[in-house]
Amino acid sequence: MPDSPTRILAELVREENVVVDLASEDHPAVMKAMVQNMVATGLISKGHAATVSRLLNEREALGSTAIGGGVAIPHARIGFAANPILAFALLSQGSGFKALDGAPVRFVFMVLTPNGKDNDEVHRQILKAITTFVKPTAHIKLLAGCKTPADIRSVFLDYA
Repeated sequence: MPDSPTRILAELVREENVVVDLASEDHPAVMKAMVQNMVATGLISKGHAATVSRLLNEREALGSTAIGGGVAIPHARIGFAANPILAFALLSQGSGFKALDGAPVRFVFMVLTPNGKDNDEVHRQILKAITTFVKPTAHIKLLAGCKTPADIRSVFLDYA
């Protein structure tokens, strides 16, 4: 795992796993679209989609993964992946992630990391990388101005 938070994101965010302009932006629809995208691009198998959805919903039931400022980080630990998986969605209006600050969520980072004690630090590093990246409002403004997955990927690459 790279040592720079922005380098971690540049390494994990792939253009094909960025979703923009979803037809529906409510929480269940966003989660479903992101999981379907991961299946379509080969990050997870179709057979694992239901498990991923269940684990993400279980995590969200514990408390909102919206961290404020329009950002949510739904995440789960999975037993079938050898490496971390990250997907990103940019929502045009914002969705119902029940953010504590009441702000509509527009930026969704979905994080799946392998189970096991050896991966605890990797999981923390990815979450830290996301929170570090989104803290400066300049980064959020750049992401908000993106129109395509390629634009979004370039934001992460430019700040790596």
